[in-house]
Amino acid sequence: MNELLDIMPGQWRLVLTPKSLRPTILTLIARLAQHSPLLIFDGGNQFNAYQVARAARGRPEVLKGIRVSRAFTCYQMAALLEGTCNTTAPILLLDFLSTFYDESVPITERHRLLEKCLPLIHRLSRSAGLLVTVHPPAVPSEESMQLIRRLQSEAAEVWLLELPTPAPEPLRLF
Repeated sequence: MNELLDIMPGQWRLVLTPKSLRPTILTLIARLAQHSPLLIFDGGNQFNAYQVARAARGRPEVLKGIRVSRAFTCYQMAALLEGTCNTTAPILLLDFLSTFYDESVPITERHRLLEKCLPLIHRLSRSAGLLVTVHPPAVPSEESMQLIRRLQSEAAEVWLLELPTPAPEPLRLF
């Protein structure tokens, strides 16, 4: 997990994780923000300042270094990326594809917007490095898997974080 903290300029990583690992991602955010300012684009309304503050042990300087922008549609996510100038602060695209799973937007339009976002992600990663987190959709579909596969094909590294498998309980006779 510590390797995820090494966000290097010129590359971006994709982290595939279930939503149930959101507290782990928020702890990661707190740890990243201890070292440098952090720019977060939240696509799935996942950022919880209280949990990040708890993970940062209440240190206000950690929270002051985090700037959060939320996108509620795939159009807004594309606009956030397009309107962002190169920065020296690492960038985290939190639950990036969440807005792209919206079935009220035609799939061709979602693909078009994702293709528009990919060069922007590459551009922004050059100056400070970038981390993209993606959760699977609540209702899996072939269209959503295509979006995930497209992101995977562009990322410098792909990490798959899974829930630990619980140890089996011993059998009880009574």
